[in-house]
Amino acid sequence: MQKILKIGLIIASFAMASVSNAEVIKATAILDYAQEVGPSNPNPSDSMGMAMLSFDTDTMMLSLEATIDGIFLQDITFPSGGLMFGNAGPFHIHNAPAGSNGGVVLPFSLESYFAETMSGISVSVSGLAFDDSLIAELNMGNLYLNLHTLDYGSGEVRGQLARVSAPGIALMTCFGIVLLFKRKRLLF
Repeated sequence: MQKILKIGLIIASFAMASVSNAEVIKATAILDYAQEVGPSNPNPSDSMGMAMLSFDTDTMMLSLEATIDGIFLQDITFPSGGLMFGNAGPFHIHNAPAGSNGGVVLPFSLESYFAETMSGISVSVSGLAFDDSLIAELNMGNLYLNLHTLDYGSGEVRGQLARVSAPGIALMTCFGIVLLFKRKRLLF
């Protein structure tokens, strides 16, 4: 009986250790036209948005929540439509530091990820597998989100991803809300 209890305690210790080693890494980005490199449209876009990503290092799954103001579903295409962006779809993570363009490393290409809102679109992704090399690139500041539209083939809004702590997430959320409200006031 004591042997069974000892084995049970050892198994429980390993289980708790694996849970404690799991980490959910959070990253945020403020997306706007000013961060685009080599834009394909000479007219600056006033669209903007914010995104929050979660990387679960235990399950190797990513979740994304984003809202983009001023861009609507009619402004983008998907692989099923056969236009412009191919299999990568209109929204994805690229690998390059700020001020440089890089290749797509993680596409968000399914139409089901996107929904139209009163002021633009929202993007919601959960349970998407990612490679752990993305964490190293995130830590070096080399990942960015880019949303391509029909009028801005190289991207209409871009945002460099920054890793944040729990207090930082609250601060970035407040900052994003202030920016969106400030933009709305300028339009009215």
